[in-house]
Amino acid sequence: MEEVQRPILQGEYKLSRIIETTADSTLYYGYNIAAPERHFAVREFKIDLPEGENKVSPERLAVVSSYFQPLAMRYMDFIHPGLTCLRDFFFENGYVYFVIDFVPGYRLSEIMSFRHGCTFPEMQAVSIAMQIADAMNYLHSQPNPLFMADMNLSNVIIASNGTVLLTDYGLGKLLIKYNPQAVRMGTLGYAAPEQIGPAGIVNAYTDIYALGVLMHQLVTGADPTQDPNVLAPISKLNPAISQDYMSIVETATNKEPYKRFTSMKDMLYALHAIAPQRGRSMKVVKRNLIKEVFDVFAAPFSSKASKD
Repeated sequence: MEEVQRPILQGEYKLSRIIETTADSTLYYGYNIAAPERHFAVREFKIDLPEGENKVSPERLAVVSSYFQPLAMRYMDFIHPGLTCLRDFFFENGYVYFVIDFVPGYRLSEIMSFRHGCTFPEMQAVSIAMQIADAMNYLHSQPNPLFMADMNLSNVIIASNGTVLLTDYGLGKLLIKYNPQAVRMGTLGYAAPEQIGPAGIVNAYTDIYALGVLMHQLVTGADPTQDPNVLAPISKLNPAISQDYMSIVETATNKEPYKRFTSMKDMLYALHAIAPQRGRSMKVVKRNLIKEVFDVFAAPFSSKASKD
């Protein structure tokens, strides 16, 4: 892509190219000008303005900062192999920027696109789900629990070494204009029913639901955004999937929160319980199966990877 003509943000970060653009934000690849070997993914959101205003006033910035900054601070500097770190965030020229560690690899959305609709074998899906559940269990286990909030294919990275990481925590959606009938910090289709509407909430149960939806999509290829909160039985879409796997998905995506797993830790236990039945330990899955996916689809894009 063409180089992005941006000033150096905060006198520190240079944005060199666009990684992706969404309806609400732009994700850039950038680096630290004082230490060019440090690479970052920088997500840009435009600050929502009250009707009739076309410029962010100091008063508006103070209001936004007062509720946003304490929350964002809690997502900084995780020490967990399955979570990207929020290294910095700041307001500049009417935008808010999130600076996250750049991870060489591909997002699940890209990999699904490379596969042209082909689904993941069950064991690969189990491995991906286990690593996600482990990372989210870490968030939920903090003294003051944190939540993924915005689970979808674009927020899961398979790194070049095969590790699965979560990135982007839905924080930017606190800064865009909120439709009372929309999803609270999440993505429609992955968000649990109780996450939608003016009384929408985000908690451990909504993360469990979102992971269940993701597991369904990995083995069926069905896009949950097309018919939100309606998941066709896996047995009809992919009869090769085991009853154990289907039971985990069905429990996680129950419409009633308290009929789901009691915690992400319990869901992780359920995933561990079915992994050995497929004939390989988790260690082998991480070393071979996930890396297998990356290696197959990385080859045609090796020039892109080298630039990163």
